[in-house]
Amino acid sequence: MNLKILLINDKLHAGGAELALQNLSACLTARGHSLTLWARQGDRELLSRKYPPSVKYRRLPFWDGPCRRFSPKWFFYRSCRLLFEGFLLRLRKWDVVVAFKEGPSMRLAAKLRARKKFAWVHTDFKSLHWSAHSFHSPEDELACMRHFDKVICVSRAGAEGVIQTLGDPGNLCVRYNPLNVRAISASAAIVPEDCVRPLGRPLFVALGRLSAVKRYDMLMDICGALEKHFDFELWIVGGGEEEEALQAKLRSSGIKSVRLLGNRDNPYPYLAAADWFVSSSASESHPIALQEALVLGVPVIASFCPAVAETLDSRFGLVTGADSASLLAGLRRALLEPALAGECRANICRFYDKERLWEGRLREMYSLLEE
Repeated sequence: MNLKILLINDKLHAGGAELALQNLSACLTARGHSLTLWARQGDRELLSRKYPPSVKYRRLPFWDGPCRRFSPKWFFYRSCRLLFEGFLLRLRKWDVVVAFKEGPSMRLAAKLRARKKFAWVHTDFKSLHWSAHSFHSPEDELACMRHFDKVICVSRAGAEGVIQTLGDPGNLCVRYNPLNVRAISASAAIVPEDCVRPLGRPLFVALGRLSAVKRYDMLMDICGALEKHFDFELWIVGGGEEEEALQAKLRSSGIKSVRLLGNRDNPYPYLAAADWFVSSSASESHPIALQEALVLGVPVIASFCPAVAETLDSRFGLVTGADSASLLAGLRRALLEPALAGECRANICRFYDKERLWEGRLREMYSLLEE
């Protein structure tokens, strides 16, 4: 059975949702389906590196932009978008349409013709309801969700966030994002020259998009306080809108224990080198980097949020309070008790079921999209 599937996302690069989109695209094309991908941001060079060559790509010309509401530019883009959505997009009928992220992708997908339609929610609306700007009201967003056969939340915490923030659309289900365990392990074995552990010092690694919700500025302040009493390093791997501000903070603060490594096509050797993976995020829907750390046998210290508590077994690391003082206490404990990392590593090796992260979750995806 060859299905014509349209995937819509706001961008091709950035965080965990985009990694999940890459994995899903590869698996669906391998099963013989014809995929078309629409996005607002992303170039063909990135597409050629991250997606199968058979995936057709179209950059969306009209999207929610940063222009001021009711300005001439706003009226122009809105008129073009209404024409685009109201006429051109209705000419073709797809077998399956997937809005792979909440917000504009979902709003656009709801208007398309398809035998089946699915929408993903990759955030916890209770703490980060960023998609609200794409709709006139919570009732409008809830009504949009009801246009889909299923709205797929990537954690139970995410589903609860939708219900508590908007109400229950009646079509929610939970499916965890698949993780390609073998690919992660193989990539971790390709070690670049600059991935050198500090000699005789504990190494913490944080991995993710440099955005405000990740609270890397708070994590840097914590390291600034701890480095007065302990000798260690923190590597922050990732790029994003907060990168310049974090670089400036690092220069002005005089913090010596933190290295900002920037965005890396292959972040896994840096993650595998760590004694501890650290998550300071205020909100997660399904913490991909945390699970990647566990795949590589790296124990975790994470600030509390519902999805982290849902994902992290206490045998595999520490879940601290959500505040700065609690996370500082967690890192301090790890520095004072070096044997703790070894205990957590042994538990991960013995009890963490990596294989279910790929094959089992893929089967659940296929059962939805192909039924």
